[in-house]
Amino acid sequence: MRLRILAFLLGTTLLAGGEDPFEAPPELQAFARQHTLGQQSVSGKVGALLKAFFTAPGEGGLGITYDNAYTRTPIEAWRDRKANCLSLTALYVAACKSIGLEARYGESLRISRWRRVGTTVRYERHIVAVVPAGVGQELVADFLPEVRRNAQLIAIMAPKRVLALFHSNRAVEQLAESRPEEALKAAHQSIEMDPTLGVGWNILGVVQRDQGLEAEAEASFRKALDADPKDGAPCGNLENLLRAQGRETEAQAYRDRGLEIRKRDPFFNAFLAEEALLDSHWEEAEKRIKQAIRLLPMEPDFYLIQARISLAQGQRKEAIKALEKARKWAMPDMQARYDTKLALLKGDKPA
Repeated sequence: MRLRILAFLLGTTLLAGGEDPFEAPPELQAFARQHTLGQQSVSGKVGALLKAFFTAPGEGGLGITYDNAYTRTPIEAWRDRKANCLSLTALYVAACKSIGLEARYGESLRISRWRRVGTTVRYERHIVAVVPAGVGQELVADFLPEVRRNAQLIAIMAPKRVLALFHSNRAVEQLAESRPEEALKAAHQSIEMDPTLGVGWNILGVVQRDQGLEAEAEASFRKALDADPKDGAPCGNLENLLRAQGRETEAQAYRDRGLEIRKRDPFFNAFLAEEALLDSHWEEAEKRIKQAIRLLPMEPDFYLIQARISLAQGQRKEAIKALEKARKWAMPDMQARYDTKLALLKGDKPA
């Protein structure tokens, strides 16, 4: 089975026809002014605005609920009162700017996800908003519900890089929808916007290979590595391409390079643990999840995976211990999910 490894910004999309996907709803400025009236400090305005996003409509707020099924534009999020982290961040940035607050996009460098979608392995990145609040102080608005705030390390993103990521994500979506010509056009648009973006080159290579343009794909994957030598995704894609051509020695070199790059990525180790679990490779699954936990010991989802691995081997007591650790490190509003699981494992009735 041939795998394609894509770098993907969590929950992004791009409208066709050159439209601005971040166009603000016409009513947004009045809403933002109303809910920050009387607040003098930046932190006060930011706090009031955030609260207004989630306050029930009957109490004057937007009543927005988290929904990762579809990435909405700010206008659509306003209309539907639903949004994922990207849509919420875009709406929030627009709201801040409408009342004179500086707000920028940032990438959370310590938050990522790896997941399999058919024959594609997606590396999903996370975007946040950053608002300067005085000398040496920045307020981070993060709308991914399970993220631990102390895990954040933010890198500010230039506007053209954000737009390049939008184009590359659109290429991924169009490729999944079997629209190869549009996918290739979008991938090239990403490179035009920011030719230094490794993600864009990697996705261009994936689209090119899907269309049988193997020489072009190889060149794109190599440019992706030149742009970002620490990105393991093009290593995996080069390995797969070269191995399919019978170039085993070169393929193995890129495999080794990719594993070396990603061995310090706790989320990638957790992904490998889940893959091994699905294949009933218990020893490999345990090795990988223990490495993920060593790298990021306060991530509750890792202990949940560890519990699943223990249960698959009939180790009920070990599973309970892992779930208890997951509950310990979970955010307060997420702990109930672990209480229910623990009650079932222990044979108790959930409270």
